[in-house]
Amino acid sequence: MSTNRVITVRHWLGAWLSCIPEAELGFGYKRRLSQFVAKQLGDFGNRELASAGAADAYRFVQSLPKGDRELAYRFITSGFRAAKNVGLNTRYPGFPAKRVVGKVFWVAARGVLATALITGLITSGFALDRVVRFKEDSLTAYATVLRQSGFGVVVAFAEDVYYNYINTPRVGGEPTQAADFGSDANIGEQSQSSVGSKIAFVKEWGAAGASSVVPDRLVPPVSAKVGEGVWLRTKIMVNGSSAIRIARIRPDSEHTSYYATIAWFDSKRLAFQQVPGTDVPEGNFVRGDGVVPLDLKPFYVAGLNDGFLMRDSQGGYVFGDKVVKKLVVGKATLVTYTDGSIDVLKWGRDKPSKPIQAARQNLTLMVDGAISQVQDESQSKWGWVWQGVGSGKNLVWRSALGVRADGTVVYCIGPVLSAKSLADMMVRAGAVRAMPLDMNSAYANGFLYGPYAPGKRIDPNIYREPDRFLAPSERDFVAVYAKSP
Repeated sequence: MSTNRVITVRHWLGAWLSCIPEAELGFGYKRRLSQFVAKQLGDFGNRELASAGAADAYRFVQSLPKGDRELAYRFITSGFRAAKNVGLNTRYPGFPAKRVVGKVFWVAARGVLATALITGLITSGFALDRVVRFKEDSLTAYATVLRQSGFGVVVAFAEDVYYNYINTPRVGGEPTQAADFGSDANIGEQSQSSVGSKIAFVKEWGAAGASSVVPDRLVPPVSAKVGEGVWLRTKIMVNGSSAIRIARIRPDSEHTSYYATIAWFDSKRLAFQQVPGTDVPEGNFVRGDGVVPLDLKPFYVAGLNDGFLMRDSQGGYVFGDKVVKKLVVGKATLVTYTDGSIDVLKWGRDKPSKPIQAARQNLTLMVDGAISQVQDESQSKWGWVWQGVGSGKNLVWRSALGVRADGTVVYCIGPVLSAKSLADMMVRAGAVRAMPLDMNSAYANGFLYGPYAPGKRIDPNIYREPDRFLAPSERDFVAVYAKSP
């Protein structure tokens, strides 16, 4: 690109943005930035790039709606810095490398700098956008953007160092919270049915059946504290009793000051659907707007995170009759059916029994035949260093979903879980088949809705706000609804 040509702010920002593949930025975010460049720059976009600076950008963004100003300013000024360092913005000249190394070498160096600065945009402006829009912590935001840009191996190495040497969890000690911290342990059964959410009648789901038998108290790997492992009632009432119960136990015999949480879902009285996010699963299909259908929202009682980015999941995705990415034989598959039921299958061995609403794969079964399948946490089947998401041995926020022999569903989430301890938790919860879902504090999230409006964390220490699966979600999730009584 010649520096003799008059380049406008709009031309530069548009060209700079076009260098980044849509799949790396996220479909929604790149469209948003492209529309901003095309429609919102106005006369400022027609200014000569060489004469524009940060002060001009600040004055311009003051004319924008208040909610758009901070991100617009950072996007524009990041673009100006990139222009300066590749020699296009003469108002802010870069270092005199052109005179030192000669024109030929400077052209090559400029290309390298341009690539580095595009990466700089991804790891600063876009990471900030994730912090603001998706309420991620800054470390997760930077890791996500780098991972989406093809630096998964680097991120995995950095996470391995961080979790094993810098942010190591405490060994031993006593919990600082009671096992029933934040629970509704005092909720009655029949007397409390009035606080339940409205009940949906969807013909394909049928009416709610009689209550399933509540599982026995969970047995922790160490001597139980008061209330530890007890299935506590929630306000999600169907047919006069709690259709969702929650218990907390410690995940292993070493990290005894932490609790993990297991939620039990009575599948006779609840219906399940998978809801695509605005960006994930990646692919070209009619994905909706990342929220539960409007007509089902009054009956929506829980939202649970789904799996990894598709590139890290090692599997495929089917939504209705659309094969977004071909399902892979042998991979763990979360299947929701059109009749509202749910199952966890090993694809190719276990056959779907009914019409599929959605099928989402993520790694391999971590529990099969009620036995943990995690013998070696570095095995490739738990992700090649979790396919750039982090090692299976790292103690981080993790989640999993499984089915019990009676058809009821269990979901586990906790802050200090390895692949092995997560699988062990699912075995303790009675799962006969279970699969890993998403991980890290920004993505391993589960919330209760219905009478808990605007939402309640399933685990009281979950990082994200409970509105994550009420507002449009970037990533897909499992929606849980109350059936008709």
